[in-house]
Amino acid sequence: MIKEPFLSRYPSHFHLNPTIKAFITAEMFFWSGWNFLFPLLGIFVVSEVDGGTLQVAAMAYSLHLIARVSTELLSGRYISKGGDKLKLATAIVGAIILGLGYLALLAVRYVPLLYLVYIVLGIGFGISSPAKFSLFSMHLDKNKESTEWSFYDASSLMGMAISGVVGGVIASRFGFDVLFIVASVVNLIGIFPYFFLLGKYSRN
Repeated sequence: MIKEPFLSRYPSHFHLNPTIKAFITAEMFFWSGWNFLFPLLGIFVVSEVDGGTLQVAAMAYSLHLIARVSTELLSGRYISKGGDKLKLATAIVGAIILGLGYLALLAVRYVPLLYLVYIVLGIGFGISSPAKFSLFSMHLDKNKESTEWSFYDASSLMGMAISGVVGGVIASRFGFDVLFIVASVVNLIGIFPYFFLLGKYSRN
C-alpha cells in the first residue's frame, strides 16, 4: 500500500532539473560540514577554550543566531531584485565565509575569539541562506514541489546523520583540529555545484 504511489509514477516524475540537483547536492555537503561540528561544539568549548563553560557555549550559539538573523534580513533584501547569477554568487560567498569560519576555530583558545568566530559563522549562514532558498523555490518543477522538497530534506538529513557519527570518531581519535579542517573541506566541496550553475547561467 505504501509503495504503490511511488511504483505507479513514471520515471520522469523523479527527474530533477539542473538547478534543483545542484542545490540538493550542495546542501548535503553544506549541512554535513556543519553537523561534523555542531553536536560537539559544547564539548570543544568546555575542554579546549580557556574559561569555557556550558554557559559560554550557549551564549556563543545565541550570538551566532543573532548574527545570522540580522545578516539574513540584509542579504534577503539585497538579492530580492537580483537574478540567478547574483543569488549564486551570494550563496558562494556565504559558503566560503562559513568554511573560513570553521578553519578559524583552529585558533580559538579564549572566549572573546570564540564569540567572534561564532558571529562570523552566523554571517556566513545569513549571507547564503536567502540566496539558496530563493533559487530553490524559483526553480521547483510544477507539480513536483513536495517531491523535490522531500529529496532536499532527505539528502540533507542523511548527510547530517552520517557526518555526526563520523565527526565523533574523528574528534575522539584525531582531535578537534582535524575535525575543523575536515568540516571546512566538506563545506567547500558543496560550493562546486554552484560554480557549475554559475558557468551555465553565464553562457545563457
